[in-house]
Amino acid sequence: MKESINNMGYQNLTDTKKQFLDKLYSIALPSTRTGLFYNLFPYPTKISPEAIAVYIAAHTKPGDTVLDVFGGSGSTGLAALMCEHPTDTMKALAEKLGFQPVWGARNVIIYEIGKYGAFASNVMASPPDEKAFSTIVKELLQNAEEEMRGIYDTVDASGKPGIIRHIIYSDVVLCPNCGEELTYYQGMVRFNPLRIDGYGICPYCGYKDKASTFSYQTETVYDSLIKKHITRRKRVPVRVYGQSGSKRWVREATETDIQQFNNMESRDYPSQCEAKELVWGELHRGYHIGITHLHHFYTKRNFLVMWYLWEKAKAYEPSIRDAIHLLLLSYNASHATLMARVVVKKGSKDFVLTGAQSGVLYVSSLPVEKNIFLGLRRKLGNFVNAFGYLNKCSGRMKVINASSQRLIQPNQSVDYVFTDPPFGDFIPYAEVNQINELWLGKPTNRDDEIIISPSQKKDIRRYQKMMTEVFTEIRRVLKDDGYATVVFHSSKASVWNALCSAFTEAGFVVNAATSLNKSQASFKQVVSEGSVQGDALILLSKGKGNILYSDSQALLNEVIENNISNTSTNERQIYTDYVRQCLKRGIAVEFDAKTAYDYIERKLEAVK
Repeated sequence: MKESINNMGYQNLTDTKKQFLDKLYSIALPSTRTGLFYNLFPYPTKISPEAIAVYIAAHTKPGDTVLDVFGGSGSTGLAALMCEHPTDTMKALAEKLGFQPVWGARNVIIYEIGKYGAFASNVMASPPDEKAFSTIVKELLQNAEEEMRGIYDTVDASGKPGIIRHIIYSDVVLCPNCGEELTYYQGMVRFNPLRIDGYGICPYCGYKDKASTFSYQTETVYDSLIKKHITRRKRVPVRVYGQSGSKRWVREATETDIQQFNNMESRDYPSQCEAKELVWGELHRGYHIGITHLHHFYTKRNFLVMWYLWEKAKAYEPSIRDAIHLLLLSYNASHATLMARVVVKKGSKDFVLTGAQSGVLYVSSLPVEKNIFLGLRRKLGNFVNAFGYLNKCSGRMKVINASSQRLIQPNQSVDYVFTDPPFGDFIPYAEVNQINELWLGKPTNRDDEIIISPSQKKDIRRYQKMMTEVFTEIRRVLKDDGYATVVFHSSKASVWNALCSAFTEAGFVVNAATSLNKSQASFKQVVSEGSVQGDALILLSKGKGNILYSDSQALLNEVIENNISNTSTNERQIYTDYVRQCLKRGIAVEFDAKTAYDYIERKLEAVK
């Protein structure tokens, strides 16, 4: 039987309604990295608004109020508005989950402590007229190119004039044998087939050894913005991708390109330009040497282009100005900085261009300088389409840039909560987002950031205390028959138990749990030791319960046994299922992911 759940507390539900909820949370929710809004602007651990919208539609009716206390970039807000005009993807997801929603506008309240997330959400809550926005941006870009004429000029291999599409740069390294400088590109990149080797070969003496034996070179340059000398990684252009008319081309960098780069780097900053200092926490690495201020994350050329466009946008009325600024930020950290990069994919004949890795501030040994004008023109159409869609929506989206430890909403004023809390120490959002926030001039105050962070002197006890305060507020504003769906991810048992203790102490119980299957894992989920596949989706309602500390090894064995016959199941999926079962049964998660993986592998090996 297909049904919609409309504000009925779990304990008071009919058997049919309970069966519906149990079924809804028994199916893993697919969340793709596509859609009208998902790739509009980057934000760590973002969830597809279309996936969220289906859960909102399942738990509410048109006109209800939805709350997200960890709003991020506003995905829950967009999802609530999208319930009025469901996409084909949303309809298909609802069909897959077995219910027929009552579509229609919902109202939504977003709390987000981060300045960038709150800014992005506010722009989407009050979008400008899409046609006027398109016209203004096109004029702005055209005028900027004319006033900064020649800034991306280059020539092809025959000397024919063209423009830069992007340039691959390379760190400079030192051969430990002959002492000659070479580029990382010369020493580690191989062609036919294209690959980046773990071994370096010196082109001057033929010395071959692990790449790590080639030491990175630095250079000392005068920084006219902070008015002092800095020491930074030495890098040079190595591969130029350009366009002459409609013809695209690629060539190796020349001495002329290197000279052009050096000339550009020696240009002065505008007198009105302000140096903005970075606040480092957990993400500083060796490749960040010399990166102490915002402009150090850019080539001089791309910083000047960004600064020019940012300043010119200030001349427009606030709605247009903010929308232009969001367009710039949508491209900024991911594509305009030295965090843009190339990767090598199997079978590819050339490097594949990509953006910054999500959730970190990684600068590769082969960073990329992209043509910002070209990139913004490609992004513009996406914004025009998104604004056009939102301008048809009648629901209200209210964004509050404040801590969710203290909500201003009255008691029992919210029908449903969908929220995605910070995952312990998984991603330091304020540190990551400062690249965009410093352009806004409003970096996040980290005092109220809920995180496990040695640099902020916040341990797991502080994290749990702050999370408890948030869940206590959620309970206060949520109607007695309302629900809260919580998305969470961690590879650490201690973090899972901190979360469970927080909502239990606040007066919530778990009614059901499933998983959110993202179509592509995040960078940290791929490379982190003991990483976990997928996020848990937990359904909470008001009630009293306790976390049971029992022999959860028996539960892990049960989950392993249930998955033995499934040849496609791996240890990550089994651990995700183990956590889900712990949540459903109120049992403490006693295994970290890495420990569990070792145990699961031994058990699976024993039955082969």
